[in-house]
Amino acid sequence: MCIRDRFYIVLVPDAIVTTALQDHLREISATLPAEMQRAARWVLANPAQVGLWSMRRQAQAVGVSPATMLRLARAAGHDSYEAFRAPFQRALAGASDASLRDRAARLQASHAGQAGGRGHDTLTQLQTAAMTSIWQANDEAAFDAAVAALLGARQVGFLGTRSAFGIAFQMRYAYHLLRRNGILIDGLGGASAEDADSLQEGDALVMISQAPYPAATVRLTRQIAARGVTVLALTDSATNPVAQAAGHVLRFTRPDDSAAEDNGPEAPAQRGPGSFFHSTAGLLGLAEHLIARLAARGGDAVLQRLADIETRLQADGAYWREPTRRRRVAP
Repeated sequence: MCIRDRFYIVLVPDAIVTTALQDHLREISATLPAEMQRAARWVLANPAQVGLWSMRRQAQAVGVSPATMLRLARAAGHDSYEAFRAPFQRALAGASDASLRDRAARLQASHAGQAGGRGHDTLTQLQTAAMTSIWQANDEAAFDAAVAALLGARQVGFLGTRSAFGIAFQMRYAYHLLRRNGILIDGLGGASAEDADSLQEGDALVMISQAPYPAATVRLTRQIAARGVTVLALTDSATNPVAQAAGHVLRFTRPDDSAAEDNGPEAPAQRGPGSFFHSTAGLLGLAEHLIARLAARGGDAVLQRLADIETRLQADGAYWREPTRRRRVAP
């Protein structure tokens, strides 16, 4: 590929870039030595693996030497294999809106033939990055302001739908250990709006959501905010549709699950998705941080509430304990 063609690749959208490179490979394939032809056919048939796998691993899959893969890249007009596969990586990175099936296909491609738990490590890295971002994206003043809003509210509602429902449930449960005035907007029987009717001016709503944002969450949050309810958003962006209705926004940063991981020639060229489904680790981290902050700022009322709760739980035998075995008395 000539210099003019290489500028063309940089200037057009990634999907077209990849197509242009693939078309060029088809054009030059017949002029290449047999091993390079085999490598070119493999690249054309496996674009996801080109973006996800290291050059050495691709060479093993093709059955050629890494040097053959590098010669193929140079024949296509690139100085290095990294430059050759960059369009494939960018195409994968642009697939954040891909369907669940497409993400699962990428997941299978990234796991295929991997030794050990490297694929699981990717998910752990994404989860850890989301958790770590919480104190990078929010300062203590933001958490304290959110806590003050909760402590000053007559009633506090918790709203999370679809994948965020479990976190809303858990957060309301933990909140109930500290204060009596929490309600879960669970929408049983399709009655979410009716559940939320009790929230009025002077109350607060903790809204939990991340992309893709459920339409029901967006609509209900806006309706509740319009009644003068203070909205606290736990989310992944300060400008998304649900955060726009919030008076307080606590957020995490969603890691790029297609970000490159360059640990040398033996490492995968690209991590690929940690899972077919988005991780909710960031939302859970925000919820737990906020509840912990509330307990720290709740004073004697929180301490008394916890003591009462623990006394009742113990009296009710709420948690399993092994029965005490009686000692046999020797005759």
